Amino acid sequence: MRKAHCVEGAFEAGDLVREAVQQVLSGAAPAQKLRQRLSGTFDGWFWVEDVSPGLFASACDLMSPSGAAISQPVERSVMITLLLEGENGRFEAEGTAPVSSKLERAHVIGLGEPRLCTRVLSAGQACKRIEIGVKPAFIEANQAALSQTDLEALDRLLAPGFRSHDLPRSETMVKLASMLAEDRYHGSLGALFRESIAVQVMLQSLRLFRQGAEFRAALGPRCYEAVMEARHLLDCALLSPPGTVELARRVGLNRNTLQAGFKAAFGTTVFGYVRDARMAMARIMIEEQGLGAAEAGYKVGFASPSAFSAAYRRKFGRSPMRLGLTTQA
Repeated sequence: MRKAHCVEGAFEAGDLVREAVQQVLSGAAPAQKLRQRLSGTFDGWFWVEDVSPGLFASACDLMSPSGAAISQPVERSVMITLLLEGENGRFEAEGTAPVSSKLERAHVIGLGEPRLCTRVLSAGQACKRIEIGVKPAFIEANQAALSQTDLEALDRLLAPGFRSHDLPRSETMVKLASMLAEDRYHGSLGALFRESIAVQVMLQSLRLFRQGAEFRAALGPRCYEAVMEARHLLDCALLSPPGTVELARRVGLNRNTLQAGFKAAFGTTVFGYVRDARMAMARIMIEEQGLGAAEAGYKVGFASPSAFSAAYRRKFGRSPMRLGLTTQA
C-alpha cells in the first residue's frame, strides 16, 4: 500500500512534478506520475494514491488563477469523477470530443485503450472533486468478489473505444465522495479507509450505470437524457421547483412524456420525487439540526403538523416527534 501523495498551499506546476519525482525516488508514488505534464499555477491541495493494485483514488480542491492544462497518458481503464464544488473544467481524451461533468453527479469514462488525456481549467475556475480509476488488473484480481453484473458493466466500459456517461445524482455517492475528500485518517487506518471508500464509489457507480443503461433502453436515448436533466433541475431547486409544465418545457418534452419517464426511471411522479426529497430534508432537519417536527414540516412545505406527521410516518415508518426526541436525548 502506497502512502498518499499530498501537497498543500500555493504551488507551481513544476513543483508538482518535482514533488512527484521525490515520491517516486522514495518508493511512495507510482512511476507514471513522472509523466504528468502541467502548466499554470494552482492554489489549493491534492492527493493521489494507489489504494489497491489496479485501483487508484485522488481528491483535490484547486483554483487556477490564470488557467491551466493537465495532460498525462492514461492506461486502459474506467475513470469515475464526482465534482463536489465549483467547475470541473473540460476533459479531453486524445481523438475524442471534450466532455464535462455536472455538480454532484458522478461522471464515468471508459477508455478502451491507452490515450493521452487532458483536463483544461479556465482562468479563475475552481473545483473540489474526487476521482477513482479502475484498471483491468484490479478486475482480474477481484473477479471472485465482483458480481457478474458488475463484471459485465466493466466489460462494456472497457470495450475498445471511448465512452462517457453522466450518472444520476445519488446522495450516497455525494456522501462517499465528501468522506474521501476529507481524508480524515492517517497511516494504515487511513489507507484502509480510502481503499474502502474507493471500492464503494466504484460499486455504486456501476449500479447507477447499469440502471441508466436499463432506463435508456426502456425510454430511448433522447427521453432518458431529458428525464435525467429534469431530475437535475429539480435537485437544484427543491425548495422552489418549477411546475411540471415548465419543467417539461425546459427539457424539451411534453408533460405526459415527462411524467411517464419519471415513473419508468424512478418509480414515482415529478411531485412524488420532490415530496420524497423534501421528506429526506425534513429528516435531516430533525435528526441533525434539532428542529421540531412542526417547524421542519413547515419549512419543507406542509401546511399542517398533522399532515406532515402522517406523511413522515408513511415514508419512514415512525413518528417525527419520537425521532426528534430520541435525537435530542
